[in-house]
Formats: sequence, structure tokens, C-alpha cells
Amino acid sequence: MKWGTYDGKAVERFVLTNAKKTQVAVLTLGGIVQEFSVVRDGHRENMVVNFDSVEDYVKNPYQVCKQIGRVAGRIENGQFMISGQTVSVPTNEGPNTLHGGDHGTSTQLFEGYQTADNEVTLSLRMKAATDGFPGDAVVSINYLLTDDDRLTLTYDVTAQGDTVYDPTLHIYWQLPEGLQDTDLRLNALRHMVVDSAKLPTGELEPVRGAFDFTTTRSLSAAVGNLRQEQNQQGYDDGFNVEPSMITPIAEITEHKRNLKVQVFSDRNGLVIFTADPKNGNDDAEGIYNSLATEPQTLPDALHHPEFGEIRLRAGEHKTIRMAFQIVDAE
Repeated sequence: MKWGTYDGKAVERFVLTNAKKTQVAVLTLGGIVQEFSVVRDGHRENMVVNFDSVEDYVKNPYQVCKQIGRVAGRIENGQFMISGQTVSVPTNEGPNTLHGGDHGTSTQLFEGYQTADNEVTLSLRMKAATDGFPGDAVVSINYLLTDDDRLTLTYDVTAQGDTVYDPTLHIYWQLPEGLQDTDLRLNALRHMVVDSAKLPTGELEPVRGAFDFTTTRSLSAAVGNLRQEQNQQGYDDGFNVEPSMITPIAEITEHKRNLKVQVFSDRNGLVIFTADPKNGNDDAEGIYNSLATEPQTLPDALHHPEFGEIRLRAGEHKTIRMAFQIVDAE
């Protein structure tokens, strides 16, 4: 169905459903997950931060539940080597490039087609002329909702010229104000060390203190520890996770609604980000009500080859998967 307009073109909204009446709504604008709602005790609970209009998504700077590309995270100085040459891409965070720049996939209109009640595929030709990245590439993103309330995203990308690609879904999970009654566990033994510009130094240190989520712990208490230990107001941090589509790389337990979010990924990185995307004043004061979980290759891999390879040669095809599942808390 049509859901507003963007740049003079219609934005479509596709709704996926399963046997449990769970709903996932996907927009062709930026591949946004506008709804991921489950029914518990007769009440529908939307688990993600969302807006009710195209305009709100466009003007909000927090990349709310959008598909990020071509490259998630930061690229130092907006430059990297590819095919033996140094290339520059548009910068949008000082001298650096963040989340694909200002014209990345989060700002573009996909084409969509729904193949079943529980499945939709979005496709996009990523053009160098549009986003400023080298080489064109074609990507399709399949969203599949199964009866166990698991949403699996499968990215199929084919490079038409030498290029780079490492996407994420910048999904925000709606949580109680102050992150109260919420626990977090990560399948991560190492935390990514960054400099003052949040750029990776290349060092991965063993998790400890505020960065240790190897056992389930209170998220609000962890934020408190972070402020004491690191003089850092909230999380915007990368972790080296054990890739798995079977064992969660992250689990968020929200006790008030007795629900748990499980995150799966076939790549080695996860960035977590605490925020209040709808209230900039609260966010600036560190009063958070959501957590973004961003599966990806460890950030800035273009400058740290040990983190993983995200370059693609012309004609090369790659498949990337991630999943999000809502279960009852134990």
C-alpha cells in the first residue's frame, strides 16, 4: 500500500504476518522496519521505535530502523584503497564518513515485491553517481517472518564494478525510559578500542567493567558504570562477536513486558547504541529509552584488514544474513 511520498515518488508499505498474528511492516524508503509487533495477552506490542510519517523519518537524524549502506559505521577520512588506488567518498561527520554518507541506502527508494504473507524482497541499484562510492552494485534484501517470530534478513549483492559493501539494519528496540527493567547479554569476549572520534585503533581488548556483557546484566546499571569508568554518557561501542545464525550474538530482556529480543548475525561485529531517537533533549541528557543493535563486520575494516574483507570485485556476488527474534522471557 502507498504510505506517503518521498522526492515526488510513492513510498510503499508492506506488512508481513505469521500464524501468531505477529506483524512486520517494511517501507521502500530506506528499507525501514516500521513495525515489529507481537501479540501477548491480547495486547499488540510494537518492539521497535517508529514514526507515522515519511517526513518524520526523513528529518530525524538517528537513522531509525533504516538499512545502512554501502558501509555501516565510520570510514576514516572518507578514504580507502581499492584496486590499487586511493578513493575518496563523501564525508558527513567531520573528516569521516558515517553510515554510507548523506546519500547512502538509508536515503534511497527501493523497489519491493511481496511473494507471500510473511515475505517481501526489496531491491536497489546502488550507483556511484548517487552515493559517491566506487562502482555500481545491485542488492536485494529479503525479509522473512517465520511462525517463531523470527525476522531473517538476507542480503544478496552483486558488484558491477570494484566496490565495497557491508550493510546493517539500524534497528532501535523500544525500551522503558531510563532503560529500567532491561537486561543485556552479548556473545562477545572483546571490545573495540576507539579514539576520540570513535574511529577504531585496530586494538580489540578483552571485555571488562562496563563493556563486559558475557553474563546477563542490567542495562541501566551498565550505563551507570560506563559513566563512572569511562566518563562516557552512553554506549556507541563495537564488540567482536562470535558469528552465528543459531546462537544469539545479543539478547535484550525486557522484564516489564516479559519479552526477549535475540539478535543473530553471520559477521563478526556488533555495535550497540543507547539513545532516545525521538527526544533530542532527553538524549542529550543521557535519558535513554532504546537500544540500537547493529550487526556488521567490525567497523572501519577498510583500514584494518584483520577485521574482515568488505571489498568486492566486479562481478563478485556475496550473501549476508542477520536475524531478529522475539521470544518470551524465561
